[in-house]
Amino acid sequence: MSKIVLEVEGLRTSFFTRKGIVKAVDGVSFFVREKETLGIVGESGCGKTVTGMSIMRLLPEPGGKIVGGRITLNGTSLLELSKREMRNIRGCMVSMILQDPMTSLNPVYTIGDQIAESVRMHQNLADEKMITNEVVSSLRLLQIPSPETLLKNYPFQLSGGMRQRVVGAIAMCCKPSLLIADEPTTALDATIQAQYIALFKDIQAKTDVAIIFITHDFGVIADMCHRVAVMYAGKIVESASTSEIFKKPQHPYTRALINSVPRLDRKDDRLYSIEGQPPSLMHLPPGCRFCERCSDSLEICSKEEPPEKNIGNNHTVSCWRVQ
Repeated sequence: MSKIVLEVEGLRTSFFTRKGIVKAVDGVSFFVREKETLGIVGESGCGKTVTGMSIMRLLPEPGGKIVGGRITLNGTSLLELSKREMRNIRGCMVSMILQDPMTSLNPVYTIGDQIAESVRMHQNLADEKMITNEVVSSLRLLQIPSPETLLKNYPFQLSGGMRQRVVGAIAMCCKPSLLIADEPTTALDATIQAQYIALFKDIQAKTDVAIIFITHDFGVIADMCHRVAVMYAGKIVESASTSEIFKKPQHPYTRALINSVPRLDRKDDRLYSIEGQPPSLMHLPPGCRFCERCSDSLEICSKEEPPEKNIGNNHTVSCWRVQ
């Protein structure tokens, strides 16, 4: 069995505002193995991105703060590192691809300069020819045609799909053991999205990198991920292998998300939607956080928070209806 690259235990991240404390991530635990892709799926605002930013320790300060838990990357406790030590880890051992490539790329620097910056910082290469070779190699890994020519281009000269590949090249140029991809396919059309997902699989096969794939799209999860963690209101409510989740979804929220995926074999007049709104993370209700939107809720659901249960095959779920 492959080694565990990342282990997150009881992670709690809060934002301290004038109106109160926002519990964005509230006791999240999961792990990712080498060569494995873990999908974190859920509605907007459920805590997916904050989980990724917590692992990278890139929370906006002074408002955002990790208030509890442990994050262990290749045996190193990330929460015990200084800011300087974390800068050496970030980009080298763990990298992140953000949703919008135009917010990740500097419009006044060439593509070559932006990738070379990371190479200089983490690989300690002084020879410019060696640095250029590393930059070209990372662009080739992302299957970018004519990489030597692309080095001199600026971000505005590239298409959205090509910019996203360049961001991927920056993330992978120092050969990290963990890659966090935060909804990287959202701004891409269906054809380019399929190509990008295939590219992730190819990169993983060549490098053995562990991937955390953050998305709200169960269709992408089905095509990309080995295991799935379903998040709702700052908590993971269900976790299992991708095949297990699709065959035997146990949590009502998981079933609702799967039913929300459009299907060609379903001739409904209207697409399925989940009624109601997620609770405020500043004023969380007692009991199950999905209770008010759940059609199968019990009396206990509104009073006590359901414990996490392992129902076999490493399938865990937090629901009072699951025995």
